[in-house]
Amino acid sequence: MPTYEINGGDNLIAGMVAPVTTASVIVKSGPTVHLSRGTVLGVVEKVTTGQFAGTYIVAPVDSTKTDGSQTPFGILADEEVDATTADQRATAYVSGEFNRDALKFGGTDTIAKHEVALRNIGIITKRVVK
Repeated sequence: MPTYEINGGDNLIAGMVAPVTTASVIVKSGPTVHLSRGTVLGVVEKVTTGQFAGTYIVAPVDSTKTDGSQTPFGILADEEVDATTADQRATAYVSGEFNRDALKFGGTDTIAKHEVALRNIGIITKRVVK
């Protein structure tokens, strides 16, 4: 399991007042699914049986979808996840304070589209002055 830097070089974490919490997820595979840290994820399914029961299957948030991935759930914590050929286990931040400019979305979505939904699930976005 990789380690996660709170103040990594990408400036994803934008404060420590709100606790940073993580959850294990599974990134759903697809021919172009190669994700990087900071990708906002939505739940498309929940594993109901086996050793991963209760784990959420996620995909990049994209408001044009209707499979559940249109609604934010968390932010990818791993540096990168290559799910081009198979589902991959990963870690997502599900609460905390994050640099709004470091977040990535599926499709043509932007932070403006999802900022309120992120706040409603405990993810606070901030403007980080460099």
